[in-house]
Amino acid sequence: MKVYKVLPDTDFSLMYPEDDVYNSDEWEFKAEPLLGKLPNVFNAYFSKKGDKPLPDIAYIGMSTFAFRKEIATELVDILEEAGEMLPFYVDEELWYCLNVTVQSNALGEENSKYKINNGIIKMHLTEYVFIESKLPSSSLFKIPDDNFTHIFCADRRDNDEHVLNNFFCAVSANEYTGLRFEEVFDSTIN
Repeated sequence: MKVYKVLPDTDFSLMYPEDDVYNSDEWEFKAEPLLGKLPNVFNAYFSKKGDKPLPDIAYIGMSTFAFRKEIATELVDILEEAGEMLPFYVDEELWYCLNVTVQSNALGEENSKYKINNGIIKMHLTEYVFIESKLPSSSLFKIPDDNFTHIFCADRRDNDEHVLNNFFCAVSANEYTGLRFEEVFDSTIN
């Protein structure tokens, strides 16, 4: 089993919510529900800098991603298991913002490495060691050890159900654009 950090692919255009939503105190994706806190429907736009292509899955700031309606529909079981889908529009097109609410205490702190580690204060993870038995059943999750900053993806392939509910497999198989996966843990090595 592997665990990846889900990151934006900067070869594609980035997305931004309208300023009043982005600058609000509620635009924080810290593994807490946002339904009812953010506007029921808001608008967003793609960066006008450069001529980068539009992605299928867009980074929308604050460590979260947005999915075109048809892709969100295709991945609905995987995405809803990880959290909540918040609707918004880019021009007239419906998109969904993923708010990952599944959190895990699966990081093995004693074996993980931090840039700053004086025993009491541990900051800036540089090497991740996950305890497999503590990982959530959801393919996507966040961890408190990095202040819920990154979305992680558990890539399990032990059986058909794992493959069908695997975000990494779904994105790779469909060749969706806009994000990349950075491997941070491999249970066969650690």
